[in-house]
Amino acid sequence: MKKHLMIVIGVQTLLTISFLLLGFTFVKKISVAEVHAVQNLAGSLLDEFPETESAFLEALQNPSPENQAQGAFLLSRYGYGESDFFCKSPFYRQGMSACASMVLILSLLSSCSCLAFFHRLKREQDAECAKLLTLLEGCLSDDYDFLENPRNAPLLKREELSDAFLKLAKKLRLKSEILAREKDNTKTLVTDISHQLKTPLAAMKTCFSLFLEADTPDEREEFGRRCQFQLEKLEGLIASLLNISRLETAMIRLEPSAVSLTDILVDAINGIYEKAAAKRIRIDTEEFEDIPLFLDRKWSGEALLNILDNAVKYSPEETLILIRVAPLYSFVRVEIEDQGIGIPRSEYNRIFKRFYRGQNETVQRTEGAGVGLYLSRRILEEQGGTLSVKEARTQGSVFVVQLPL
Repeated sequence: MKKHLMIVIGVQTLLTISFLLLGFTFVKKISVAEVHAVQNLAGSLLDEFPETESAFLEALQNPSPENQAQGAFLLSRYGYGESDFFCKSPFYRQGMSACASMVLILSLLSSCSCLAFFHRLKREQDAECAKLLTLLEGCLSDDYDFLENPRNAPLLKREELSDAFLKLAKKLRLKSEILAREKDNTKTLVTDISHQLKTPLAAMKTCFSLFLEADTPDEREEFGRRCQFQLEKLEGLIASLLNISRLETAMIRLEPSAVSLTDILVDAINGIYEKAAAKRIRIDTEEFEDIPLFLDRKWSGEALLNILDNAVKYSPEETLILIRVAPLYSFVRVEIEDQGIGIPRSEYNRIFKRFYRGQNETVQRTEGAGVGLYLSRRILEEQGGTLSVKEARTQGSVFVVQLPL
């Protein structure tokens, strides 16, 4: 594009200079012709009438309107009028003919160069538009192969436009992938929720039917308690599912603030204290110096509460849950050790998946939805922390929480 533009500018500049040279040459020839005409008159008249030399020079140096009018009258008798002088003079006829020919040739050259430039410009613009339409159609059909093989892509000639389009295409591909993942996650979540709700709803329906068909007050009371139990179980499951859904769709916003580790541990222990007391499980914390953190107190406490709830749920009665705190260079490690049934190594990563429940017979018999550890890990990872599990030294499991300082 720039090359052709420079060619057109060069041609136009050359034509302009040619016009100027032509005009200068023509004016110079006119002036020479006039000098020759005066010289011819002077040679003819002064040689024949030398006494008129002073009058001739006076008329030449100081022209007057009267002499000009008288001369025009005399010359008009011989056909030298102002209106047709150009046509009768061979010199002017040749000059005007040559000038017209040059002007015509230069005008044609200028027009041809402009037409060629604009034609080439239109062709390039059409080619750019075709490439752009091809790329846009690829983006509309979610075909981003040109991003993987940029050499085969019909890239635009303007580098800044091509770079901007590639950036836009990468953002569109990323958003398309995110939307596709969210769609798959939504389908999976709906399927999981339907599966998880099916069992407690069926159990509650059965208990309610038996409650209505009970013959004695004792039977009605028993089935009423069972209905209440299934209802509470369903309520807890729905609350967990809502938390998962809100967390995954960013409806739950973690709001970190200055908080101490002691406050988070106290919140978690208070939330599980009654369940632990019912099984006579003791929760001890080794002594440690309090550590200031910058976390969301509510949801961080919820994450630790889910871990403690898991420990209480799968630990025998009259056992111990021990909490240890170890400050390190860039994070603080919190270990929650129980004396429960333990977790096989093959399930160390699987237990943190949504709705996963272990293969142990005790786990299968115990009520649960398999969402607590998943929620805990998501909450901690959203704040830059981690959650893992390892085998205890004697019996049970150790859940390792790492919180950023």
